[in-house]
Amino acid sequence: MTTSQERCHVHCTDGLDVVFDLKGRAVSDEDLRPVCATVAFELMQSCAAPLDWSAWIVDVHDAYGQHVMTMGFDEIANEVGCLPALAA
Repeated sequence: MTTSQERCHVHCTDGLDVVFDLKGRAVSDEDLRPVCATVAFELMQSCAAPLDWSAWIVDVHDAYGQHVMTMGFDEIANEVGCLPALAA
């Protein structure tokens, strides 16, 4: 990615279940980590039942399907100050 905004797809998975970002979003390099954190946090908050999020990751791909980055929900939870298993 460059410093300009590029379309990225921010998918979430635990290796079994997947939440696909089919629409994608325009994201710059500097905003990529905060966007990943927001997507993960919103998913954790939207779940009706408590869930262990420790195996979940955010997997980002560009508009061409190329891998851009991966972040674990545990890493994100540390950044936003919540425990992933208790986030739902």
